[in-house]
Amino acid sequence: MGPVRQWLLGVVLTAFAAALARQLAPEGKESAAVRLVGGLLLILALLRPLAGAEWSSAALEAGSFRLQTEEQARAYREKQIEALSAVIAEKTETYIWDKAYQLGLDVTASVTVAAGESGIPLPESVTLAGPYSPALAAAIEEGVGVPVERQYWLEESEWTRKESERG
Repeated sequence: MGPVRQWLLGVVLTAFAAALARQLAPEGKESAAVRLVGGLLLILALLRPLAGAEWSSAALEAGSFRLQTEEQARAYREKQIEALSAVIAEKTETYIWDKAYQLGLDVTASVTVAAGESGIPLPESVTLAGPYSPALAAAIEEGVGVPVERQYWLEESEWTRKESERG
């Protein structure tokens, strides 16, 4: 006999036995007790297949789902940090270029961003191509928070300037 047919037969027989007991019980409190017990037995008969279910595989599937969710969340946070780092680097480079323009300097800036103590990306170092300017270095330290020790100036040498004039 198939498992579904066996379960259904158990439910029908339990319902039949509960109805028979109800008919045979005297009126009053006994009848209420018989109806309660019959109802509980019918519920147990209905839920019997759940007792034989394989719950460990469901727990394993839920665990793998949780693991996938955590991996996706981690990947999302990494992409979010990368995007935020790119925006911070771009805005910082624009700020430095604007300050250099105000000082009459022609420089290009490249900003390196790293996670700070709180995990938020912050400008870590600046590489500048152009003539060194103490005023711009101070503005970068004050406005951006990158100390002079992490500001790298690439000044054009005399030899490079003379070679470019000849060529």
